[in-house]
Amino acid sequence: MKTFPNVYLVWITFSLTSTISSYALAQSQVGPVLQRAAVVENHKLNLNDHPELKPPVFYDPWHIMNGIERAQFGADLLSPRTFLPLFDPRPIKSEIDLSKVDNPFGFTPLNPIFPDPLEVPMRPIRGLEHVLYEQCSTMSNIYYTLVMQSLSRTLPGYGNFAGVGRLDVNFLTVLAKTPGLGTSAVQILFRQHNVFGQPSDWTPGRASGSYFFMDSLQNANNTTLNIVGFQQGLLDDRLVLSVGKLHPNQYFMLNFYANDESRQFLNGSFDGNSVFQPAQGTYAPGFVAQMIPCDDIYINTAIFDIADYPGDSFQNINAGLYWAGVEVGWTPNWLGTFSRYNVTFGTTNAGNLSYSGYGDVTGIKQNNSMIGFLAQQQISDWLGVFAEYGLGDSTGAVAQQELSVGLSIVRPFGRQDDDFGIAFAWTKPNNNYGNEVPGSEPQSATVLETFYRLQITNSMQLSPDLQVSFDPASGDGSPVVALALRLKMQF
Repeated sequence: MKTFPNVYLVWITFSLTSTISSYALAQSQVGPVLQRAAVVENHKLNLNDHPELKPPVFYDPWHIMNGIERAQFGADLLSPRTFLPLFDPRPIKSEIDLSKVDNPFGFTPLNPIFPDPLEVPMRPIRGLEHVLYEQCSTMSNIYYTLVMQSLSRTLPGYGNFAGVGRLDVNFLTVLAKTPGLGTSAVQILFRQHNVFGQPSDWTPGRASGSYFFMDSLQNANNTTLNIVGFQQGLLDDRLVLSVGKLHPNQYFMLNFYANDESRQFLNGSFDGNSVFQPAQGTYAPGFVAQMIPCDDIYINTAIFDIADYPGDSFQNINAGLYWAGVEVGWTPNWLGTFSRYNVTFGTTNAGNLSYSGYGDVTGIKQNNSMIGFLAQQQISDWLGVFAEYGLGDSTGAVAQQELSVGLSIVRPFGRQDDDFGIAFAWTKPNNNYGNEVPGSEPQSATVLETFYRLQITNSMQLSPDLQVSFDPASGDGSPVVALALRLKMQF
């Protein structure tokens, strides 16, 4: 009898969803929690002459949100309150103004150390970003991140120094905001990756024999279309449906203090719990439903085809490998500051035997379930803490258990958009990854990471980063120290 692959349900749902909405809104990567309160609040559009055209404020400050808004924030819904939709009439006409002195589009006031040498050459790009926003209801986020990383020791045949560069080009277009329904929009994310000084498959973990992926920015030399997402809000954005090429970590175990490797932690154990990481699919075809049933409660549900990579289209969907999850979150108004607590359940038929090698789908099915807990709490306007734990089956693709804790000091020394972070992770991998005795249990691994992000100009952030992997499974067993310097350039 012919079977009906579960992943086809995604595309049936997509067809039904498309009937009710023209487009939908995918999740935005607009930065850490405290910056998200007013993404382009100070972007002036001559509001005295045209007060109906306002800058796109996504959320009010936490302490004045109501319970529904706090839950929408916790679910990472993106429904700008004052974003003029594409299909609404334009109150003004725009042109690129090359004489205008401006910060990068979409940023609140910054506190740079030096004048910005990129301000003049960036005027055409920033002028175009303003026109796209004013006339096409499109927010853009374009930046380049360079990480130079050195390891204290490596295995024979591996170099110990490499550079990794990544260009991100992100567009978000709000199409309509319909009373009684919600926000309709589309987002697209392009990325271009390069590795300098080493082969394109070089990674700090492989080179040193450490389990940890010490640079979440890294990929092979390629250009990928990571996100093509559509989202439609219903019931005034209390039910939001998304479909397209998406990422599970946008909706599950999302840590606002560690969700952006271009600005925060580099280590993969903090940027998404390893127990929940699929072995293969990340930016992959999927369908998501997000619900706000009552004040301070959100529910995210999703199913993904995980046989495809960011560089793929949908060619492996017939392999029938899926990842599905449900997350229930609570966003209480404790201390008048950001609070988010969630429990997450996941299941997949793709385990650590589902792939014969990186990028090769074998079709081997392995049931694997997982559960996770994540707590995030802003203690004051300058200090936030987090703790997360994941537990999964031994057939899981990456890890059986992982525990991490950390803190973030925002605006240290009163400097706007500077950040200090420190975090520790303990992981129990699912597979032997080094020189353990054959047949033995995989060796546990621990890592400590700390960084400081410094706003050196309006366009550039510099972040020294230190990681220590204490018990690598390969080499002489001594700790591996990774020193990195990260430069982010915002266009």
